[in-house]
Amino acid sequence: MIKKIKSLFSGFQKDNIIRLSVKNLDDLKYFNTAKQIFICFQNQNYKLKLVGGCVRKLITEEKIDDMDIAINIEPEKIKKVLVEQKIKFVETGITHGTITVLINDFKFEITSLRKDLSTDGRHAKVEFTSNWEQDAQRRDFTINAIYSDISGEVYDPLNGIEDLKNGIIKFIGDPNQRIQEDYLRILRYLRFYTQYSKREHDAETVKAIKRNLNGVIKISKERILDELFKILELSNLNDLFDNEFTRSIISSIFPQLKNYGRINILNKISNQVLAKLDAVLVLSILLIDSSDNCEYFLYKFNLSNKNKKR
Repeated sequence: MIKKIKSLFSGFQKDNIIRLSVKNLDDLKYFNTAKQIFICFQNQNYKLKLVGGCVRKLITEEKIDDMDIAINIEPEKIKKVLVEQKIKFVETGITHGTITVLINDFKFEITSLRKDLSTDGRHAKVEFTSNWEQDAQRRDFTINAIYSDISGEVYDPLNGIEDLKNGIIKFIGDPNQRIQEDYLRILRYLRFYTQYSKREHDAETVKAIKRNLNGVIKISKERILDELFKILELSNLNDLFDNEFTRSIISSIFPQLKNYGRINILNKISNQVLAKLDAVLVLSILLIDSSDNCEYFLYKFNLSNKNKKR
């Protein structure tokens, strides 16, 4: 399904067409820089689209903090164009088709369209493809399988926009299979459900998460901690702990976050103070008490020395 939704640089609505808009100057700079990449590859008649979090955040009018680009050519051809255009890049995950481009202090992950051949819960063996729907089918949630070109024309093969509008957090295909491909998706589900959901948990999703919960131990501590920090930055973090199911799962993975009752106290603090909170400070509020709770967490997860001291 292809929809024409807003130009990324102007916001309006006409003839029932949804229009996206960039809400602040930083985002505008980000997109203007991204246009350089699109022009380079489109001049070679290659097709590329924004995908994932940046498109989702444009729809929900959130600040953009990362930008992923999908393209219909293999990594070696991507590199060839970047070298010819003298654009800096790093081969961050080239075996999986991902190259990180660096322009004007902005980072862009460009990834070849792909489909999974096999997975072990952490890593996938992939095959590159030119089929956009195959690429969408391998992603985690419908709300993250929305594509847009730089002019605002959106490709939404799995109706992710409708799910986002209705607050439905839906795994693509079989939840059990999606989770077993990457167990970090359990934590990602908690984050997206807390942030966007307007519905009760789907029964099959609940079963799949409970069935595969032990698989989280296969994930690197760095990835787990990175996802936890994203959760702790949610403005409605208290909803995570107020919901019985999400609370039980986050407590199973992070039993040291036992002082979650303190989060409700934060809601009584002025917005000016709340604006100064970040993930490390929130983590401190959840961990520190008269026991060795905090010390055990720091032993288990490898926080930076700077964050440990703080």
